[in-house]
Amino acid sequence: MHTSPHPRTHRHPVLLGLLEALRIDLIVVPAAFVIATVFWIIGLGSQLPYSIISEWAFALWGVVHGLNVSTMGFDFSLAPSLVTLGVWFFFATGAKRLVARFTEADPDDADGLDTSWWKQVLLAVATYAVAYAVPLSVLALVVGEGTLAPWGFFRLALMLLSASAAGFLWVRGVDDIPRLQDLDSEVWDSGARLVKRLLWGAAFLSVLVIAVGIVLRWDELTQSLQGYSSPLSAGVGLLVIQILFAPGILFASLSWIAGTGVSVGDGALSSVFHTAAGPVPHVPVLQLLVGDYPEWTNAAPVLLVLLGILSVILGRDHARLVMLASWPGLATAAVKLFVVLQVLAIFAQGAMGPVGLSRFGPSPLTSAVVITAWVVLGMAGGLFLTRLSDMQAGARAADEEDGIDDEPFGHIADERSADYSDED
Repeated sequence: MHTSPHPRTHRHPVLLGLLEALRIDLIVVPAAFVIATVFWIIGLGSQLPYSIISEWAFALWGVVHGLNVSTMGFDFSLAPSLVTLGVWFFFATGAKRLVARFTEADPDDADGLDTSWWKQVLLAVATYAVAYAVPLSVLALVVGEGTLAPWGFFRLALMLLSASAAGFLWVRGVDDIPRLQDLDSEVWDSGARLVKRLLWGAAFLSVLVIAVGIVLRWDELTQSLQGYSSPLSAGVGLLVIQILFAPGILFASLSWIAGTGVSVGDGALSSVFHTAAGPVPHVPVLQLLVGDYPEWTNAAPVLLVLLGILSVILGRDHARLVMLASWPGLATAAVKLFVVLQVLAIFAQGAMGPVGLSRFGPSPLTSAVVITAWVVLGMAGGLFLTRLSDMQAGARAADEEDGIDDEPFGHIADERSADYSDED
């Protein structure tokens, strides 16, 4: 798991951290100004001043990182999660480069790496995070009409810390982390592959649930779009906006089918067991949160259990690797899944406009826990089925060696046993 693609550098860690922060700023800030300018052109009919462009740009920069912003009478703290994910990858890639530069020892300086690389990496990454966060916070507060909300700064810190940790693990793995360095590499790799399957499967399941909801509520959705002067243009614009919030929407759908639900304004909670009764803006994914659904939709949490089962048993080679990693591999995958879902939950909740939606999104305290619990239940069932199938195959092979060939499908067990021996 130890990979270091860059030669060890002799530059000062602080300088490298500053350069990496500047690299991201030169990408993100101009992009924010371009988007703000487009919004200004759209709103030119209101004769908005040119100064609003810089205000919107830095407000957008802050909101992407989870900060609270109040501009033109509206409160925003719900991050456009697809953009946030892109910035997160940018930051994680920069942290990866910093770690890689300080963890490849020179041939004549192998001993120096053991004693000094930790301090250099920590200094570089800390400089990187602070040099990026401080200008962002100051400009968002002073120019972008940001507010001093502890929750917003917590999300900013969580984003930068999680990206830095991902960059470190990308290069070093868990070999240098106490208590994790003794973990079997096969267990860690098996858990990583299983988590990738679970995340892709969860995304597919979320899209499927939203699609079914659109089919069941098609008449209400089309009727809500009729309130716009141009329903077609409004539909296209709303589609683009919903794509920008896609990761948060997908997680909210998982919370909806898990039973923990999605908060719609103050006190209103919508889930598979109970839908909110209050009005919501004419946005398709929000319209899906209100109104009644058929009784059979109450069985939706079973889909999360089924996701866990299928993620383990699909693919003979994959199922065998999961079985070899056994319960430690499942536990590793469960912890990784919970961490990812918890970060998503924190960024999927916030304010999005007027007072009616001052608190919107799934609960960051319970949603990730319940979703992980349902999926882990399915993974445990999948591992049990895999181990049971393997034991049955082994028993049938043993019976054939003893001369017992009464089973009409005994040759299948023999073929499976031969395949396993070839893999070993």
